[in-house]
Amino acid sequence: MTLPDAKALINCDSLHTPQPQTWFDLGCGSGLFSNALAELLPEESSIYAIDQQPTKFKSKNIKFFQLDFVKDPLPIQLPVNGILMANSLHFVKDKLLFLNKVKDHLLPGGVFLVVEYDMDTPNPWVPYPVGFLSAQDLFKAAGFERGDKISERPSTLNGRNIYSALFLKQS
Repeated sequence: MTLPDAKALINCDSLHTPQPQTWFDLGCGSGLFSNALAELLPEESSIYAIDQQPTKFKSKNIKFFQLDFVKDPLPIQLPVNGILMANSLHFVKDKLLFLNKVKDHLLPGGVFLVVEYDMDTPNPWVPYPVGFLSAQDLFKAAGFERGDKISERPSTLNGRNIYSALFLKQS
């Protein structure tokens, strides 16, 4: 996937505000979606990118932390406008417990942006998948108001679609 592809997949109205925003990117991997997010958010926004493997970023708006976002406490305790998980929620076994833990890092009305494979059957690369319909139920159970699909595109890896969805934290 290219940077323009990633930007197209996550681009939504919630990213386009006049004020700078602060976000977590949990499971940032190589940083593709962190960079896409940085290009879509207003100038002076901040992204805290987190992954177990080291990653280097050129953008001054992205600060990297090497840690396990499931087991370790998040490094910034201030509430954020949004949390992005692009192809990383499927590595979380107990998703409801995890969402209940991290949603406290969101401001009231904050958003949780997910990019995932639209499938519910595990495989060696996607051990705990969450298709879009399952994600809607999961986020509702975790206290989010609604889930709107932003976009989807075919995956080159497994013949399934990749979807992006936005879930709004209840106020």
